[in-house]
Amino acid sequence: MSQPDHSSRGHAEFSPSSLKYVASCAGYEGKDGTSAAAEMGTRIHEALEVRDSSALHNEQEVDIYNQIVEMEDEFMGNFPPVKEEHNEIQVDVTLDGTETWGTCDRFLVLESGTEAVMADYKTGISIIDPPDKNWQAKAYAVGAFQKYEDIEKIVFVFYVPQHNDSLHHTFSRDDLAGLIQELSDVIKKGEEVRPKWAKGEIDLKDCTPTQYCRFCKHEDACPALGGLVLDVAKKLDSTIPDVDLENIDDPARLSELFNIAKIVENWAARIKERTKEAALGGVELDGLKLRSMGRPKKITNNETLTKIAEEFGLEPSAVLELGSFPLSKIAKLVGSQAVKGEKKILERYFIDACESAGIIHTSDERFSIVSQ
Repeated sequence: MSQPDHSSRGHAEFSPSSLKYVASCAGYEGKDGTSAAAEMGTRIHEALEVRDSSALHNEQEVDIYNQIVEMEDEFMGNFPPVKEEHNEIQVDVTLDGTETWGTCDRFLVLESGTEAVMADYKTGISIIDPPDKNWQAKAYAVGAFQKYEDIEKIVFVFYVPQHNDSLHHTFSRDDLAGLIQELSDVIKKGEEVRPKWAKGEIDLKDCTPTQYCRFCKHEDACPALGGLVLDVAKKLDSTIPDVDLENIDDPARLSELFNIAKIVENWAARIKERTKEAALGGVELDGLKLRSMGRPKKITNNETLTKIAEEFGLEPSAVLELGSFPLSKIAKLVGSQAVKGEKKILERYFIDACESAGIIHTSDERFSIVSQ
């Protein structure tokens, strides 16, 4: 079965999935680009759309796919038969003087014709707010009520396999007016503030530092976040002078900010290390948990590595260009020669060959601290 392709799908300026961040800070604007986790999520969504996991890249992706299928089958067992089934539908959300739109993973109209189950698959490790407190769920519910005029109740569910959880809430058509007002207020505020970045008119009061600043493209230029960091730096070093945060591209200003950043950076690194040590020692930390980063693999014989890579079709020069002989990067180069669907298999064969040759040293497991 041919797989759908979601890679070129666009997004609304204030998309439902971004409203969580905009509601926290009106000046928020997501960074450009993608990530390995996002690409994995796209592949799993494409597989779920056609219920075919054959194109998934590895065991982890197949496991997540299977968990979602099982969770959905179990959840839908609580409802009457499905009358209509819609996958990957665009949901247009008309609000008070503004609008947004997004793509819903599943919309299932039940036998009565007046009730539906709306589902969104969450394949990552992030904590998901329950639907009644989730801006994406609220926007999708509004759009669905507007699209399907006979529907009076929508059970919205997030399937979150990496937390082994299904989060659900029932929205009623009676909720529609209130939801529209909430969503309109958030987007209108964002529409008012975001253009100020391009005009150079952003003000301290326009932004609110939050845990989501790291996802924002204006993180380094934000006067509110900069002011917060400056306050912390002054507590660590009382000799730090006041710094004008309005024009951070001024070379003189950059020098001052660089020195401040080093102070805060060193302090933050120590705090992170202390936090990790406490967690490794069994201390329970509110809202935080340990996450395994795996066991790093190190090459012990570069000459043998180059010979094995050559056997897998790589020119020695291609390996030498990588400089430090990172196993993962060379494995990806090897895998890039395979057809779609077989890249990870070829990578695994290459790594197995290196392990059989005895040139891989596996280090102790590493951990990081993440939010729950």
